[in-house]
Formats: sequence, C-alpha cells, structure tokens
Amino acid sequence: MEINYIDILLHAANVVILFFFLRWLLYKPVNKFLKAREEKFEKRIKNIEEKEALASQHKEEYDELLEKAHAEAAEIIKRSNNLAKDHSKEIMDKADAQAREIAMRAKKDIESEKNLARENMKQEITDMAVQIAGKVLEREVSLDDNKKIIDDFFTKVG
Repeated sequence: MEINYIDILLHAANVVILFFFLRWLLYKPVNKFLKAREEKFEKRIKNIEEKEALASQHKEEYDELLEKAHAEAAEIIKRSNNLAKDHSKEIMDKADAQAREIAMRAKKDIESEKNLARENMKQEITDMAVQIAGKVLEREVSLDDNKKIIDDFFTKVG
C-alpha cells in the first residue's frame, strides 16, 4: 500500500472547499435563524417582564384602593353607629318627656280627685252636722246657716 499524496491533497482540498461551501450554505443561515430566534425570545422575556411590572403596579393600586375601601367602610360603620346612638338618645329623651308628662297628668288627676273627695266629704260632713245639730237643737237649722258654719270651720282647719 502506497500513500498517494495527490489523493490526500485532493481530499484535503475537497474538505476545505466543502467546509467553506457548507459554511456559506448552512452555517450562516442557521446562525442567522438562531440569532433571530434568540432575539425573539429576548423580546418575549422583555415583554413578560414589562407585563409583570405592570401587573405589580396594578396590584399595588388594587391594594391601595382596597385599603381605602376598608377605611371608608369603617368610617361609614362608625357614622352609622353614631347616628344610631343619637337616634336612640332622641327616643329615650322623648320617652322621658312623655313619662314626665304622664306623671304630671297623673298628679293633676290625683289632685283633682283629692279635691273632689274633699268636696264630697265636706258635703257629707255638712249633712251630718245639720242632722246632728237638728237633733241637738230639736229644731231645724237652715242649710245656709250650716254651710256658713262649716265653711268657717274648714277655713280655720285648712
């Protein structure tokens, strides 16, 4: 077996030519495709990062609005409680006033009943005094005379 240098040189030349041809034909387009794909992924990652930042900003705004809503709800509840307390105080004041008015009317009614009872008692005492005086004197005393005596008596007694 002999070494044929010309074949080796031709094979080496073929390999070099094939290398440059394949590099021009395959490597550059494949490299260009890979760079385009890499740029596309970088754009997607950048887009995702922007959307995450925007979502984070929206979440912060949402949390802030939610906190404000809770604060407003607490304020509304506080105002409602205060209004309810004021309303109950008004109702209690009205009830107290009505109770006082009823008590005053009851006192007036009691006083008028007492006066009426006194008048009835005066009348009965007058009648009894007339009867007693009539029996004692065995004569009839006039009703006007008796009334005068009894009225003088009650005026002195009070």
